[in-house]
Amino acid sequence: MKISTKLSALALLACAMMGMSAQAETKENLYDFANNNLDLEVATPNDWEDPSVGVISGLEIRQGDVVLTSVDGAKVNRMWRTNGGVQYLQVGGKLTITADEGRAITGVTFEVQNYKFFLEAQEGNGALDAENYVWTGNSTAITFDNENAANEFNTQTLLLTMTVTTDDANADTYTPGGTTYVECANIAEFLALEVGTAARLALNDAQVNGTYWGGTFLEDATGAVQVTASINVNRNDVLNGTIYLKRAQDDFDTDHIIPTADNDDNTSLDEVTITSNNDLIPTVIGIDALADNSNMSKLVKVENVIVTKPGRFFFITAADGEEIQLVDQMNVGGYDLNDFVDKAVTVTGVFTWNMMRWAIFPTSVTEAVNTGIEEITTRENADSDVYTITGINLGKVDINTLPNGLYIKGGQKYIKY
Repeated sequence: MKISTKLSALALLACAMMGMSAQAETKENLYDFANNNLDLEVATPNDWEDPSVGVISGLEIRQGDVVLTSVDGAKVNRMWRTNGGVQYLQVGGKLTITADEGRAITGVTFEVQNYKFFLEAQEGNGALDAENYVWTGNSTAITFDNENAANEFNTQTLLLTMTVTTDDANADTYTPGGTTYVECANIAEFLALEVGTAARLALNDAQVNGTYWGGTFLEDATGAVQVTASINVNRNDVLNGTIYLKRAQDDFDTDHIIPTADNDDNTSLDEVTITSNNDLIPTVIGIDALADNSNMSKLVKVENVIVTKPGRFFFITAADGEEIQLVDQMNVGGYDLNDFVDKAVTVTGVFTWNMMRWAIFPTSVTEAVNTGIEEITTRENADSDVYTITGINLGKVDINTLPNGLYIKGGQKYIKY
């Protein structure tokens, strides 16, 4: 018999740090499958012909202040005893651990038989160290899934024990490596954080307005931010998932502020799904309302403005004389600003701040067309289909009944708050 208990010094330190950060009693809840401290039915080789013996699905197995439930996958979750007397929980599906109300799971440590550990953490605010069989985080519930393994006997997880650590820590934060992350449901919540705060930002149809050497411009239905962290995305990508970032800010003066998201030790796209949408719809903003911090990093469209070039640089000018620089920082191509000097144009691009001036980094510039029609009166087409920003047709629905987000109807952008 070969038993492996791989709990590294690093994992012990992580658990200790999390215990120190808790403000209430820390509890350890032991599921001892090897000694069957739960008094569960156990299958033996004599039960090979009866696959129902020892199956734990449908049971709520309480230990201390947590409850274990299971869902069978390609193989069942089954208590098993070998001819040699070794006893373990054989996992071929999913295991969910749920903490009692007012408690949070901050760690799960596994002891396994013969190094057979193939679980993945599917839910919960935390991270699984599969090499050391330790999950650390802060969540009211966590699901471990063995279904991505081949689910033959040699790829099923064999659990001897499972120790679940809980305390009264705030389950809306996640503390890998001792860092506390504030959960942000959208970019607006991230922008409301104090500079220097680490956050776990939820990305919901967040569109990449553009990229350049200084970072990535990211926008969702609630706001926009310049991400100075190094992430490998492209203009027109749409992001869904979560990402760890630190709230930062470039302050040129009190009137010109660029809220930014900077690198954190855990910044990656591991928890992000990336799709592409080559038809991002900008927000149309009048030239007189454009020069405002609230528009920073947004994809905007400004219509019927005159391009000037008083020296080296190109500008469009608001009625109050405020100059907004046009800078081809993102190298989108397809136009030459020199071709539009002293002409009326429509500019689409990212609104930002450059060389001590308000600026737009264009994604397109087209010459304005004078139709001779001074005013067009339209009515909303109630029969128009509603689309998500990623192009999914939701049908003829009332936008007010949909979840918060960015939607397209009749060629217009609608933001549901």
